[in-house]
Amino acid sequence: MKNQSYQDDVDIAAASLERMLFSFAVLSPGDIERIRSWFHGPAMVHPPGGAVSLHPERKDARVVARGWIARGAMLEDGRRQIVGLSLPGDVILAADVVDADMAVWALTDASTLDASLLWAAISEGVDVSPRLLEAWRHFRSAERLRLARHVIRLGRLSAYERTAHLLLELYERQSRLGAAEPGVLHLPLTQDMLADILGLSAVHMNRTLQQLRRAGLVDYRTGRAVLPDLQGLALAAGLSIADDLADAPPSRD
Repeated sequence: MKNQSYQDDVDIAAASLERMLFSFAVLSPGDIERIRSWFHGPAMVHPPGGAVSLHPERKDARVVARGWIARGAMLEDGRRQIVGLSLPGDVILAADVVDADMAVWALTDASTLDASLLWAAISEGVDVSPRLLEAWRHFRSAERLRLARHVIRLGRLSAYERTAHLLLELYERQSRLGAAEPGVLHLPLTQDMLADILGLSAVHMNRTLQQLRRAGLVDYRTGRAVLPDLQGLALAAGLSIADDLADAPPSRD
């Protein structure tokens, strides 16, 4: 019999993934049961900074149950560039990171579950409903869109615009998970981590957050960010995600 901690991780991961997929297409109770049945093996616990091992030859996939996980590059001099964030319910595929020579590591205390059966079933279309396949396609398209936006952020936006846009994007993602209070972003990242995402120095990151605070757009504290003016923040970003915010389902209690 699985222990309670493992079952809790399954419940959290499944609920988060189900909410994300449900935001793209309506799933049946049978779809939800299949999703839960595809998780297997022991949960892996990842301390902050700990690597998340993925083996492409086994077509590994892991679903995040708890915590935040990064993928990106670690340079020889110790600098890092984070190119993607995985939140609870997100599925990390070996093919997405190993082929691109990316490292994957935990930013916070995190745990993941083996989702290789889920990935195999969906990629092969075995015993998967059209609704679930549609939701998965939208889910993967959203990931690709985030990567494209990140390239634009780093290449064309100012530090002020980058920060505003990232915070809006994370708020939209948490809204889809039903995890966002109105105008409040759960943000368990340090300023150094934010700097690694946005390609800024720690000093520049701090200065930018102070500018956003003085503008009445962001009140950042480690653990959360209050966003009192989402429309103003969208204008500050210079790259609208208004459609995403409008499409995201309301937060659930």
